[in-house]
Amino acid sequence: MALEGRIATALRTDVGKLRDNNEDAVAEDGDIGLLVLADGMGGYNAGEVASGMAIATIVSTVRNGLADLTLGHADASTPGPEAHLLEQAITCAHREIFEAGTAQENLSGMGTTVVAVLLHDNRMSVAHVGDSRLYRWRFGTLRQVTRDHSLLEELVANGQFSRVEAASMVRKNIVTRALGANPEVQVELQVEALEVGDTLLLCSDGLTDMVPDELIGLSLHRYGDDLDAAAENLVELALAAGGRDNVSVALARVDRPYGRGRAWYSRLIDWI
Repeated sequence: MALEGRIATALRTDVGKLRDNNEDAVAEDGDIGLLVLADGMGGYNAGEVASGMAIATIVSTVRNGLADLTLGHADASTPGPEAHLLEQAITCAHREIFEAGTAQENLSGMGTTVVAVLLHDNRMSVAHVGDSRLYRWRFGTLRQVTRDHSLLEELVANGQFSRVEAASMVRKNIVTRALGANPEVQVELQVEALEVGDTLLLCSDGLTDMVPDELIGLSLHRYGDDLDAAAENLVELALAAGGRDNVSVALARVDRPYGRGRAWYSRLIDWI
């Protein structure tokens, strides 16, 4: 994908070493600067149905909704129309998954996590539900942008337990939010400015449960100039560590300043 030749990307997904089917799904829409990753859960094949539904609905809803957005949101630190469009798309996907799981016995109980990034106006709008993550690599430092919606993170957030204590009490992959799991879903939104050279990593827990952040950072440092090689290496690291789950990654690197559109007064200032 290239957003006006300014964003380079690479996507990889692998079934892993122990699973029979891949319940992860990952997609991009280069025309609009959208990347989406979902990690499904449920009974026989239901997880991959849920993640596939999520990806398809989110991509189509965002693509169709962008034409109606009012551009030029000036505040780079609060969610604007792009972020709320992601929220709308994820909520729509949630309803479809929940209704399908309720109506079809073979899909009962299915659900999926999701993390989505929309690149626009030299920043990113982020929306996520569950424990699929977004990281940002900048100037040799890896930072986790999203916070897992998991029981472990809730125990840590309430301040009563350290991360080590919480990890000894509950499994880290017990999610507290997922598309399709309950009648309603709460989508977390963020927006951040990006800089040339930033690399974004969307990933399922098949990577983060197998590979520590330090090794993820080393991989991006070593292969950051070749995103295809970086994506391949990250998957290989997860497989070499046991590959106990499906593993998926989506990488995006900012090579030049970018923007989908700007307010007329910004363009006028440039012209003057």
